[in-house]
Amino acid sequence: VQNMLQSGINQWSDEYPNREVLSADTERGELILGIIDEQIVSAYVMNCDADPDYYNADWQYPDANWCVVHRLCVSPLYHRQGLATQVMEYVEQTAKEQGFSSIHIDTFSGNPKALNLYHKLGFVDVGEAFWARGRFVIMEKKL
Repeated sequence: VQNMLQSGINQWSDEYPNREVLSADTERGELILGIIDEQIVSAYVMNCDADPDYYNADWQYPDANWCVVHRLCVSPLYHRQGLATQVMEYVEQTAKEQGFSSIHIDTFSGNPKALNLYHKLGFVDVGEAFWARGRFVIMEKKL
């Protein structure tokens, strides 16, 4: 979070995601960690929980069996090394194996690195939401 704030990306704060959110993710078995040399280097949540604002999006595949990726992050020590791409490729493979045919995701409109990553991976903008930290872009990818 501190690295994001120092980079001028106000997507997250001490309020979100907080310990309670991450503890709940862990208790449900939905928090997935990437480990290299016994260090946590990435994390994300994949489930079928969508914010109500998702239902206003212009989905390309409204009847698809979809999942949502939440809270994707990569350690600053591994930025610009392709790890986020590798994590998302793993997410896509896992989603396919679990029978999903599309992935939904959102990111802060002021986070150009995340927007570029998702667009590069084939995600398409389908809507927007205005939450406490500002405007977020809602995206979809057909698997």
